[in-house]
Amino acid sequence: MVLIMDRNSVMMILFVGAALLLSGCVSTPSGCTSDKQCQAYQLCNLTSKTCQAAPGYCSADTECNSTLMECDKNKTHTCEYKSGRCISDLNCDTWQVCSSDDYCEPSPGYCDNSAQCEQAYEYCNPASNKCEPKPGFCNNDTECESWEKCDTLSKKCVLMSGRCDLNSDCASYQQCDAKTHYCAAKSGFCDNDEDCESWAKCDSTTSKCVARQGYCDADNQCNEWEYCSTSTYICTVKKDKCGVNADCGSWQTCTSNHDCKSKYGYCDSETDCVSGEVCNEQTHLCQ
Repeated sequence: MVLIMDRNSVMMILFVGAALLLSGCVSTPSGCTSDKQCQAYQLCNLTSKTCQAAPGYCSADTECNSTLMECDKNKTHTCEYKSGRCISDLNCDTWQVCSSDDYCEPSPGYCDNSAQCEQAYEYCNPASNKCEPKPGFCNNDTECESWEKCDTLSKKCVLMSGRCDLNSDCASYQQCDAKTHYCAAKSGFCDNDEDCESWAKCDSTTSKCVARQGYCDADNQCNEWEYCSTSTYICTVKKDKCGVNADCGSWQTCTSNHDCKSKYGYCDSETDCVSGEVCNEQTHLCQ
């Protein structure tokens, strides 16, 4: 009886056979006759005509002869300790020691999970395998920002006096400088006299710069016959007005209305002279 197969069946058989050869699961249809017919980690057993792991290599976990080890069948084909298992410290990471029951455990001062830390404020940092403060927490000042200090009771970083993160950390007349983290007076306000011009001082009640004694910053701070000079911030006598005789010309006197008027025998204009005379503007005498 002749078995007739279609083309697809033939192709499938050829494909499976090629795959088995490439995978090393079989060497040749009749077995191997040399090491070259085996994988790099194998030797040919000439008696059984099969490819077998060379000394120091493996193809199955049972070839490792230890419950602590397993065969790396994907890369090295060597027996390696299972993850976390050991017989000495050398089989563990540098931050670990091998325990009496053959497990790699953290050395004193190290951790492999946060349960080994002060859980209220610490976690196990996977990069250092050490217990470290959670964000915002601390053990000492060096673990805080330069404008903060470590509160030993709450284990939290808190602002130093006069420092800030937000405007709300400052007084109502201040704002937080994002670079220095210092509270500084807003425009138009002051913390002390250094924030004011030389003619002003810082009013502690309003936190604003106000004119010092003998100075002004508005006309209403002067007498009615004076104005506040915007260049000197001193109350200055208005033109033709006076507070004392010295504010007037030598030919004038200061009246009770704070006007400079010509003395008897002198003039400021023709109206001070008799009919037919004029007022000499240089001598202030009628001629």
